[in-house]
Amino acid sequence: MVIRQSFLFLLKEQAIEKITVADVCRLAEINRATFYRHYENQYSVLFELENDLLAQIQPPEEVREPEPFLQSVFHVLAEKKEDWLLLLSSHADPGFSAKLYRFFEQRLPSGGDSVDRRFLLHGLSGLLVDWMSGGFQEAPEQMADYAVKYFYDLTGRA
Repeated sequence: MVIRQSFLFLLKEQAIEKITVADVCRLAEINRATFYRHYENQYSVLFELENDLLAQIQPPEEVREPEPFLQSVFHVLAEKKEDWLLLLSSHADPGFSAKLYRFFEQRLPSGGDSVDRRFLLHGLSGLLVDWMSGGFQEAPEQMADYAVKYFYDLTGRA
């Protein structure tokens, strides 16, 4: 936990490329062997943090209807907004938006043709990133309602 906290502290101040294992160890007051017992490098810390945040919005079972899932997504994001904002910052993983896309691709029920689905998934990922980058101005319920409406409009499901 101290490694992750130290890493997050450093990520607030500098880009992932500039963070070294030595920096993390110094701040965490641990030796390099301890760090390497848990992580391969600073990127593995970042990827674990990303995966942990995504796991918090995992549906407990297969998603049959998008509404409860999307409501849960927006609420979890709002609850952990500082962590999400940090992971979406220019200091972190530039591929994180693509991970969000794949996350939704694997979990949302299909519907409509493949172009509509890709448009929906990119739109949903972009909507989330924009909402978070904008400081979570709208309520999670409002954003979930938008997302559900877009889902039904594009997939033709009612």
